[in-house]
Amino acid sequence: MKFAFFTHVPWPEGTDLPQIIAETTEQVQYAEELGFHGAWLAEHHFTRYSMASSSLILATHIAARTTRIRVGTAVVVSPLHNPIRIAEDTAMLDLLSGGRLDVGFGRGSSGYEYSGYNVAPEESQERFQDSIKIVQGLWTTPDFSYESKHHNLHRLNLVPPPVQRPHP
Repeated sequence: MKFAFFTHVPWPEGTDLPQIIAETTEQVQYAEELGFHGAWLAEHHFTRYSMASSSLILATHIAARTTRIRVGTAVVVSPLHNPIRIAEDTAMLDLLSGGRLDVGFGRGSSGYEYSGYNVAPEESQERFQDSIKIVQGLWTTPDFSYESKHHNLHRLNLVPPPVQRPHP
């Protein structure tokens, strides 16, 4: 059995933002010390429920301050982001962490997050499907091309590629 740490990085009233990040980082470091397998970070937008609007940046911060624990996203809300940027950022984080990245993708749960990004919620499923195909394709395929209603990629190469094979 493997144990993992999970947080959505809540921002309670009256708390200090740098303190929250420091405490979250310390919690993951302690989880690593205790032998936990991974640490998972949620992504949410426009709410104090979570200040981890960029779970990949927070994961990079945590990976730089740990050595063994795997760092994961639970989840990257991929329909809200450019999938090329997701592929690039995750590949870079995989490299910086020494291949300790686990990536979870999802469609999110709140309509206000979609409206904040000016993305139509009814497009979320097809944007989600596109993003998974594009990210995985960029992670694994030289000269990757993809065409859909929302994306047109022609012979792209991901530099740097992820460390893990076939991918995080």
